[in-house]
Amino acid sequence: MRRAGLVALAAALLPLAAVAAEDGRQFVAMPAEARAELRAEMIDFQSALHQIVAALGEGRHGDAADAAEKQIGVSAMGRHRHAAPNARPGMHMPAEMHAIARGMHVSASEFAKAARAGDVAKSLQSLQTVTGACVSCHRAYRTQ
Repeated sequence: MRRAGLVALAAALLPLAAVAAEDGRQFVAMPAEARAELRAEMIDFQSALHQIVAALGEGRHGDAADAAEKQIGVSAMGRHRHAAPNARPGMHMPAEMHAIARGMHVSASEFAKAARAGDVAKSLQSLQTVTGACVSCHRAYRTQ
């Protein structure tokens, strides 16, 4: 009975191992606490992007700019600076991954400036750079 359970468990996990083996993204090892903080931050960024798009759709460019700067922009950098080292994702990121993250923050601040100025074309271009950073990072790296 015990052996049958182990065989069943192995059979269930085998497809997951195959998926991980096929995943060509670079694995970034980090403590569970840092991984949880990174995940929470990414969910916050998604929420901010949702607020930004909603505000733009309603013509509230100032609100979109505020959300971008406060929640994603350069002003939002350093969220984990006072956390214990095992809860600081940046300490465990490769330099290239960190550079993508910094570029995302800078692009969000550029979006905020353009949105406040009413420059729709430039603000959308900067917003595309923000989301492009998300896409490029998720395509290149994984933490699990």
